[in-house]
Amino acid sequence: MSRVTQIAFSWMGLPQYAARLIRGAVDRLGQDCIVVGSPPEVPITGMEEALNCPISWVDAMQPVTWRDLGFAIPEIFVQSGWAYPAFVALGREVKARGGRVIGLSDANWRGDFRQFALGAIAFRIFHRRHFDAMIVPGRQGERLMRWFGMPADLVRSGMYGADQTLFHGGGDLASRPKTFLFVGQFIARKDVLGLANAFIRFSRSRPDWRLRLCGNGELKHLIPQHDNIVTEDFVQPEQLAERFRMARVFVLPSLAEAWGLVVHEATSCGCSLLLSDRVGSADDLAGARNAVRFVAGNEDELLRALHEAADFDDARLVEAEAESRQLAGAFGPGRFGREVEGLISEFLHDARDQARQRPEFL
Repeated sequence: MSRVTQIAFSWMGLPQYAARLIRGAVDRLGQDCIVVGSPPEVPITGMEEALNCPISWVDAMQPVTWRDLGFAIPEIFVQSGWAYPAFVALGREVKARGGRVIGLSDANWRGDFRQFALGAIAFRIFHRRHFDAMIVPGRQGERLMRWFGMPADLVRSGMYGADQTLFHGGGDLASRPKTFLFVGQFIARKDVLGLANAFIRFSRSRPDWRLRLCGNGELKHLIPQHDNIVTEDFVQPEQLAERFRMARVFVLPSLAEAWGLVVHEATSCGCSLLLSDRVGSADDLAGARNAVRFVAGNEDELLRALHEAADFDDARLVEAEAESRQLAGAFGPGRFGREVEGLISEFLHDARDQARQRPEFL
């Protein structure tokens, strides 16, 4: 790929996994890039080490200019969403100078009236002209962006993905402890209380299984006390990978989940899946042999799904692990880097074509 003068990335609440995704793109592009981020809610150590370059930290809700950050306006800007004033202002400057803006959006297809009509109209009127392409997590995001008016060839998947140098390995599922693992915030949207209550009912006939809940949030004090339920705070990525490697089933009962990076982390470590029908990444990571699905918010359905996942025999566990690892391979820093590089190459090709077609006046 021919070089451009400057490329910049931005990310709202820049977490470590995003730093590793950007690092994958920067390595693939083969040149130094600018990185702008707002601080994550949960501090993670080693952020700049993971990225291997300094980060310009901003308040995402306050407009900022490239001059404020000490940089010339780049030619290519990967913009985090369209609702954060800092990143919007930076993107507008790039477009005003004739540069290209690649949007990042983790919104997924819901099909409700607000999204189907109001969202599509608002995006087409207020936002579409400010983006040259869009990178989304997976299939549901692609569908939404196409509905919002982005051409299909300018919408790419791969926005999310675990770093598989961290999230990998684990023993055969049949040899792992009989553990259901949940990782996420202890909030109503994740339905962690519904999961705990369903598991208590499940454990009456399956006392050899354990539920491990890893996270934090406002509902933590309401999680029932039970001999087979272990609750712990969020841990650093290296320790979290060990939790996945020691779990047989990863469960995510969310009432709404745009994609769910934790699902990719789980499948990268070979876990089988227990997912509600509101988890966006299921279209990409839940296959015929590695996953059990259930209706979100329905405790009886969740109880049924717990029993179904626990009933996997050794042969099914082998199939589940293989399918999880195979599907997980499609996402990660390499995929993100390829999509960014591919879009930039297309922009450069378009620019050369336009230059050749420009009439010359003697």
